[in-house]
Amino acid sequence: MPEAPANGRCVHCLRLSELITADHVFPNSWYPDTTPPTVQRWTVPSCPECNRELGQLEKDLLIRFILCVNPKSLAASGLASKALRSLGLDTDGLSEKEKAHRDKQRTKIRSELMPSAELAGKPGAIPGLGPHGDKSALWSIPIPWAGLSIVAEKIVCGCEYKLRKRFVEKPYGISTFIDSSGFVPEPYASHAQLLDFGPGCSVRRVFATEDPNMALYWISVWGTLYLGARIGLADELPKLDQSASRAQGMVPNENSKTMRISPYLRNQP
Repeated sequence: MPEAPANGRCVHCLRLSELITADHVFPNSWYPDTTPPTVQRWTVPSCPECNRELGQLEKDLLIRFILCVNPKSLAASGLASKALRSLGLDTDGLSEKEKAHRDKQRTKIRSELMPSAELAGKPGAIPGLGPHGDKSALWSIPIPWAGLSIVAEKIVCGCEYKLRKRFVEKPYGISTFIDSSGFVPEPYASHAQLLDFGPGCSVRRVFATEDPNMALYWISVWGTLYLGARIGLADELPKLDQSASRAQGMVPNENSKTMRISPYLRNQP
């Protein structure tokens, strides 16, 4: 069971709230069924709005991710079935209302699919997601970088709270990036603290000796999607970001049928 929140401040939006809920640091729905029962599923204080909006984002991303992850991966075991059920496939005994909801979701996902041939040679492919082995894919699905960035920030903010009881706030900020391999270079690797969330997720954290509030994070999701994050002085992060590997994908027009990020999450400080 999630632990009782320590206070009335939300880790994500930093606001005080009269009603605080427990939000999982690593998305609860992303844990594979191979996760040992001994793994601690960390939770942190969250206001209901952040918990709800982040939960919806995590659900939307999971459905799309699982279409791009190796179905034979033990690190993602059981997630494909979960995603299919959310689309109304391989399910029985649903109410008419629930069936209609899942049919609508399935139709939406289908409308987002794009012929892979049209995307050949164009930017935006996310390392680790896509066809595996010698297989090719007829269809691709767009995944917004903003969604990956928000989830990476959520994990980092949760880890900082659990490890140091701190809120990441000014003068500090977070910048995120995509890593192609999850390789942690020296001298960071030998000094990084490993946070093990089971086969679905591992996090490595190393802090700056001159300022323990500054840190680097390497986040591995299902051993195939690798995200990075840097906590630093907010005014200095734009300069450091110039050397980071960022997603340079296509920007969909307003009329395209692609996944949207809620204004609530986009407008968070």
